[in-house]
Amino acid sequence: MKQKTKAEELATKKDLKLLGQSLRGEMQELKGELKIEIQEMRGEHKQYKDEVLTKLDDISGQLEDLQQDIVLSIHQTSQLREEVENHEKRIKILEKAPQAV
Repeated sequence: MKQKTKAEELATKKDLKLLGQSLRGEMQELKGELKIEIQEMRGEHKQYKDEVLTKLDDISGQLEDLQQDIVLSIHQTSQLREEVENHEKRIKILEKAPQAV
C-alpha cells in the first residue's frame, strides 16, 4: 500500500474551492430549513396567543359580571337596611300608641 506524501495530503486551491461551494450549499439548505421552522413556530405562537386571549376575554367578562353583581347586591342590601330601619321606627311608634280594646 502506497503512503501519501505530505504534499498529497495538503488541500489544493481547487479542493478548497469545492469545499467552500459545498459548505455554501449546505448553509443555504440549513437557512431554508431554519426559515421553515421559524414560520411554523410563529404559527404555533399565534395560535397559542389567540387561545390565551380568548380565555382572558372570557375571564374578563365573568369578572365584570361578578363586579356588577356585587354592586347590585350592595345596593339591594342598602335598600333593605333602610326598610328595616323604617319598619323599626313604625313598630316603636305603634308600641307607644295607646292600645284600643
